[in-house]
Amino acid sequence: MAKNEPRKEWVPNQASLHRRGYGQKEPLLRGEEIILAMISMGAPLPRVLNKLCEAIDLQIGNIVSVILPAEGLDLHTITRNALQFGLHVFWSASIPLRNEDVLGSLQMYGCVSRSPTPLELQLIHRVTHLAGLAIKQHNDEGEFEAFSKNWATALRRGAHERVCLN
Repeated sequence: MAKNEPRKEWVPNQASLHRRGYGQKEPLLRGEEIILAMISMGAPLPRVLNKLCEAIDLQIGNIVSVILPAEGLDLHTITRNALQFGLHVFWSASIPLRNEDVLGSLQMYGCVSRSPTPLELQLIHRVTHLAGLAIKQHNDEGEFEAFSKNWATALRRGAHERVCLN
């Protein structure tokens, strides 16, 4: 870089974060297809949840995420430990079923105190939905087959059908 040349800041290519269907934009979580395959093949729950955290941490940048199933929730300890290391709460979200029973929680911490952008909120929504599918599959193998097939079919068609948890 020349001495007088202005420094360019890296900005993610927003077009690569979206896919189109029926005139709508939907954020694409990098590695989503691999994560869906892991869920549908019955990969161990901790492995799937770690992959989800890794995907969103890398895509948003400068954050650390933790997904906990409802039976393992100890949010107070996690938040206290994050604050001790100088991290700030970036986002906290429940992972609900359709009937609003809580399956788990997504906790996100960052080095800088800030709120998520609208695109980041959409990505967070996708992660919570995928985490819900993974936890539901872990809790009840039988019902998950229908969810996985519907979601995979919607992805193949590029349609934006809403797959609801029962």
